[in-house]
Amino acid sequence: MLIVFPLISFILLFLIFWTRNECWRSSLLLAALGWSLISTVLTEILSGFNLLTLNGICGLWIGTIIASLIYFQINFGRGRRSKLAGGKISLALLGLLGGIVFIFAAVGLIAAIAPPNNWDSMTYHLSRVVHWMQNQSLAHYPTYYPPQLFHPPGAGITILHFQILSGGDRFANLVQWFSAIGSAIGVSLIAQQLGADRRGQVFAAVFSATIPMGILQASSTQNDYVVCFWVVCFAYYILRELSADICQSQPWKIGATLGIALFTKTTAYIFCLPFLIWWIISGIKRWRVKVWQPLLIIIVVAIALNLGHYWRNWELFGSPIGAPPQYAEHYQVKVFTIATFLSNVIRNLALHVGTKFSFWNGLMMGGVNVLHRLLGIDTNDPRITWLVEDKFYIPGLSFNENNAGNPIHFMLILVAIAIFLQPQYFKKHLQLAIYVTAIVTAFLIICLMLKLQPWHSRHHLTLFVLFAPFVGIILENLSHRKIGYYIAGSLILLSLPWVFKNQFRPIIGAENIFNTSRNDLYFTNRPRLIQPYNQAVDLIKSQNVQNIGLSFWSDNAWEYPFWVLLGQQIKPAPRIENVTARNNITSIKLQIPPYSTFEPDAIIYFEPKNHPKEQNFPNLAIKNQTYAPVWSLPPLSVLLKKPRGSQP
Repeated sequence: MLIVFPLISFILLFLIFWTRNECWRSSLLLAALGWSLISTVLTEILSGFNLLTLNGICGLWIGTIIASLIYFQINFGRGRRSKLAGGKISLALLGLLGGIVFIFAAVGLIAAIAPPNNWDSMTYHLSRVVHWMQNQSLAHYPTYYPPQLFHPPGAGITILHFQILSGGDRFANLVQWFSAIGSAIGVSLIAQQLGADRRGQVFAAVFSATIPMGILQASSTQNDYVVCFWVVCFAYYILRELSADICQSQPWKIGATLGIALFTKTTAYIFCLPFLIWWIISGIKRWRVKVWQPLLIIIVVAIALNLGHYWRNWELFGSPIGAPPQYAEHYQVKVFTIATFLSNVIRNLALHVGTKFSFWNGLMMGGVNVLHRLLGIDTNDPRITWLVEDKFYIPGLSFNENNAGNPIHFMLILVAIAIFLQPQYFKKHLQLAIYVTAIVTAFLIICLMLKLQPWHSRHHLTLFVLFAPFVGIILENLSHRKIGYYIAGSLILLSLPWVFKNQFRPIIGAENIFNTSRNDLYFTNRPRLIQPYNQAVDLIKSQNVQNIGLSFWSDNAWEYPFWVLLGQQIKPAPRIENVTARNNITSIKLQIPPYSTFEPDAIIYFEPKNHPKEQNFPNLAIKNQTYAPVWSLPPLSVLLKKPRGSQP
């Protein structure tokens, strides 16, 4: 299978770094960094020439393999291969490592078997991937949902490579899974940099691997774990730079991980900022004026990696970040006061206190309401809250990857902070104190800048993972050594429900990923769409059409399943384009080839939420061509081209 090309490239990169005296864990991080740099830079180059094709992607990875083999052959033996492990490891630590392996193996099985079915993936994460594949370019295109365009594309580009090489989405979920494994390895290295021994490093990895939100995310096509991995790498290289005697630790690593993190998700700007400020302050103290040289490298590398995406956004939206005002309105806090800031702090923390006990959840919600009355602010103040159908509430014990809290890990973090604030700890671990301060600062910036969203606990995943080294070090230094083992073992056992009972990809129960058809699993979030989507595809197939237009008038329209179902039913795969863009700014693209010359044979219409179902659906006029409805089953209608000259 062609999908092995990226894997072989990664293995060769790992061997190259491993033979250059890097330990195997840091070699894995460097291999991931090198792999992603190759993927990011060469994908942008191929995109510029409309060469994002099977031949283009194969050539990219075959060329990487050949170059790696040549380099490896020339330089083999010049370095000294590092050991995989030093000294003996206790049975207790082996047991904990075995637990981590079991969790990742089980989640990996889910990722490999279940198709992508996350809500955001159906609307934009994977929808834009198939548009890129069809267009053979990352260039912006007309769409009903601008987040397909302005959100950073890093994780999607990796999925793009996997889908082109495999011919489907069988490997799409593995991007997050690999990121989860990499994050666990990364936090163990951060713990080592912060002074942890082997126990503390394993405890950190256990903490990271057992976070409920992380377990649920690791088998999806979201990008929260991908950005988490790159932020972890960024923090690790910051710490390595700070531990160097002189400024020679290759700041390109910091710049590269920063750039790829920003290229993956916009929240990376927040997560990375405190660590970068820490590095700058420390650099000024140690290197004085010379600090500008490595800082310049960091900034230039980070910007260079995002230049293509910045330019595409600037060209269409007038901003490198790109979010149009109607979408920026959802994210940005509109008023800055002490009361609104404290409200966001309280509510963000409250997302992680929910349990399966309704009495406790009600008590916590009551406490949140009391605090808001004291602050003189509404719990659902729209200036600081992304209001959807539901008001703010504390989720119970959730197995939903969009809103699951991490109550046990949250409690451990609070206890660890309380222990650390004792003088005998705090005075001896100044660097650890600054590290924790950077994480807390990132959290406070989120509370200051971003409206609270119903799914905000997803953004907290990176913060929880970054806390893993800190918790690992505290557990390592407990006066009773066995307590750390008991807590780590308990985390593994208590994490198993989230492994087995993922709400959208369960592996146990009456309906699970093993006894449900793959096509039906796409709709686990919205099972009522199975019948209308399948019937619409069957009708279009019967018409023997090759050009299909999409007219979606809702942000909640699921586009990606049509690409899958139509690709299965119609050979060769049809060309699918948005023929209406909801009068948003991307409609400009409808006037530019190839979209201006696209004439669909059939149109799939996704009704707005308040569409009057009892009325007959009207004809649509697209580019002087009339399309008449021939079938409807809410929320979908199918329209076919009417002969020119016929009555409308």
